[in-house]
Amino acid sequence: MSSKKFKKIVILSGGVSEEKDISKLTANEVYKILRTKYNVELLNVTHNSKKLIDSLIRINPDVAFNCLHGFFGEDGQIQSILNFLRIPYTHSGVMTSSVLMNKKISKIIFSSLNVLTPKSINIMKKKIEKKIFPLIAKPVNGGSSNNLFKINNEKDLGFFLKKKQKIIDNFIFEEFIPGREITVGVLDNKVCGVMEIVFNSEIYDFKNKYVKIAKHIINPNVPKPIIKELNQISLKIHKIMNCNCISRFDFRYNEKKNKIYLLEVNTQPGLTKNSLLPEMAENIGIDFFNLCQILIENPICEKS
Repeated sequence: MSSKKFKKIVILSGGVSEEKDISKLTANEVYKILRTKYNVELLNVTHNSKKLIDSLIRINPDVAFNCLHGFFGEDGQIQSILNFLRIPYTHSGVMTSSVLMNKKISKIIFSSLNVLTPKSINIMKKKIEKKIFPLIAKPVNGGSSNNLFKINNEKDLGFFLKKKQKIIDNFIFEEFIPGREITVGVLDNKVCGVMEIVFNSEIYDFKNKYVKIAKHIINPNVPKPIIKELNQISLKIHKIMNCNCISRFDFRYNEKKNKIYLLEVNTQPGLTKNSLLPEMAENIGIDFFNLCQILIENPICEKS
């Protein structure tokens, strides 16, 4: 793959979500590696949308490398602006991004495609059965496992509802699946790795991702039929949902039942030093520069 010297790249950094610091880490890594061969400019995205649009028009890039995580960055909003400005960009388009970012909607889609996913739980029912516990509460539109909570009993639930009452509609509740955390990476529309994430706590949360880094095991010891199923489901959803070039699929593998449950799809996996997908790519001989190059060589711009 030739590196086109004339190519001007704008790297979108920061953003307006709780994940802006992670976004900056991703953007800095991408900037450091791409500036060795390309004309790149780092653009810090804030709440000032006029400044963002003016900057994009001034820079007039051949491609925008989207490093924004969370709200605005991976939910179709920045993608809409880039489509409007006719600037091709990395990762997925408006519809794919917005649907897969919304865990409520994406769970309905997974189920309709006969893909097993943890059962949703309506906690507003008058009578709550004991057997629903433990359960997981997570934001409808969140990433990086911010605000992920395990609720073990009615007392926990009461406390949670009281604490979060103003924003309770922002959460979904689902059954807790005991088992192993497995993630599948897709790069260049092909599976680039299967990895198990091993951590001490019961849930893979923000701390395990970025503070006390969990242990990553590539090609984990999992039955072959399960690996095959993980790969098939990931590629099927990637294709049906029209993901562009890259995505990451998070699963829980319940060994007792020998079943896998799709938790969520990440259309913009982190590209920091501790991120999972770059590690998987490296393992099959795709270094970080080549990974970034694959993304900028496969941008999209959706015409209205």
